[in-house]
Amino acid sequence: MHIPVPFVTFFDKSNQWLYSLTGGLFGGQLLLYSMLLLHTVGRKTGQTRTHTLLYLKDGEDLVICASNDGQAHYPAWYWNLQDNPRARVQAGRTTYDVVAQEAQGAEYERLWQRFLKKTSLYADHRKRTDRHFPIFVLKPATAEELTSSVPVKETGNHA
Repeated sequence: MHIPVPFVTFFDKSNQWLYSLTGGLFGGQLLLYSMLLLHTVGRKTGQTRTHTLLYLKDGEDLVICASNDGQAHYPAWYWNLQDNPRARVQAGRTTYDVVAQEAQGAEYERLWQRFLKKTSLYADHRKRTDRHFPIFVLKPATAEELTSSVPVKETGNHA
């Protein structure tokens, strides 16, 4: 099932508005899917950018996938996290700072299987492009990471 990009954009903006208006009371659940607001810093503008994303819980971490509805290009938030992995999330009524780490190897495969099990949308997205779908683990930021003036940079392959 392909959802047209204008509808996805409309949903994203509408859900952000609802999330903000209700302080997270509404907007965090779409049918069976848990949704979060991801606030990144725009790599070109330096302005806060917000996106509504489906997420999975993995212990205390939140996990997101840069499928971008199967489009041939990465979502803008992917590039923002590559430039600065610090972000802020709102999951329901809880808002906190995180550091994004891109999953690799066995961790990636484990998490990818969880996304596929959660919804067939990801398998449908995969059929529309040969592009890799990066998966990010959003880890709660430590006190040291919050007070450091230098963005935390992840090391590793960003294929």
